[in-house]
Amino acid sequence: MNFLIAPDSYKESMSAVAAAKAVERGIRRVIPGAVCQLAPMADGGEGTAECLRYGRQGERIACRVTGPMGEPVDADFVWLAEERTAVIETARACGIMLAPWEKRNPLYASTYGVGELIRHAIRKGSRRILLTLGGSMTNDGGAGMLEALGGRLKDGAGAPIGRGGKALSALEQVDLSEPLRLLSGIRVTVLCDVGNTLLGPEGATYVFGPQKGATKEMLPVLEAAMSHYASRIDAAVGQRLSGIPGTGAAGGLGYGLLAVSQAEFVSGAEYVMAELGLETKIRECDYVITGEGAMDTQSLQGKVPVGVARLAQRYGKPVVVFVGKLSGSMESYYESGVTAVFSILRELKPMSEVLCEGERNLEQAAENFTRLIFFDHQSKESE
Repeated sequence: MNFLIAPDSYKESMSAVAAAKAVERGIRRVIPGAVCQLAPMADGGEGTAECLRYGRQGERIACRVTGPMGEPVDADFVWLAEERTAVIETARACGIMLAPWEKRNPLYASTYGVGELIRHAIRKGSRRILLTLGGSMTNDGGAGMLEALGGRLKDGAGAPIGRGGKALSALEQVDLSEPLRLLSGIRVTVLCDVGNTLLGPEGATYVFGPQKGATKEMLPVLEAAMSHYASRIDAAVGQRLSGIPGTGAAGGLGYGLLAVSQAEFVSGAEYVMAELGLETKIRECDYVITGEGAMDTQSLQGKVPVGVARLAQRYGKPVVVFVGKLSGSMESYYESGVTAVFSILRELKPMSEVLCEGERNLEQAAENFTRLIFFDHQSKESE
């Protein structure tokens, strides 16, 4: 039997790589000689760099950069030497996990560290930069990143505007010649499933600001500052970038990237599946196993299990999904190619314990599923 194991991460419990290995262990308890193709997946957010490193034998490059609230943090990017490609998870430099809730403040959080990561990648010799935009703590329109790349963002008196979303309201003078020079000739690809524009009720501030610690009082301040910033940047580049879908991603970081590069925005899950040759692997397997932490209404919007299932559906392959939590009807998932969905939870426990036991529970669920299909396989052979 040939199994393709292509899960997403189970957030706060296990990475996609750890999940794939747990499923493999469960299968091999029943069928030691089973062919298991491990293809850990991601949707363009957290864990994407690790999946590409695992699938493409990349190297992790450690860096010391400026964190979102100005403190130094240890970050890294994945280097794919053959393609001279740097895979950068922006959350490694400005992610929401880098500060406790009480210290998260988008008025002052900056993407400066992302620009430092990009500079590290350029010094490494990168000809292509692949960025993931999920999980940021920032709402600065990519201003910090632009400054780290050498951009000059100054107030009316010619002084630097400072960092964070609030400082954007002071911007009057824009010089992006240095970041344009640095990124000239470098292909920039952005993995992003967010189609929000920069401004307005469906823009970066009002949709994602509260997740980053923005209070109701902060939101209009941040939106006004972002609107002013966009007017100055749009004027400097000679086009209205702020209305392009995707510019609202990561607190407007997508907007900043477009201002200094010909950045291409692509679906994260679809990109990872194509990059790792998932379609070929699906054609060769008997069963497809995938999963994620929770399956709910968002799972139909660019998430890994449904993306994998839709691809497998073309070849009539059965798709089994293991999840930590199920919500709502599964009918839409079945129509998308999912054969069956199983929760890996074995008993009710505090969430902290459930998260710690994720790998063991997933391994057990995979073993139980394998016992069922192996019994069916043996029965058919004996007929």
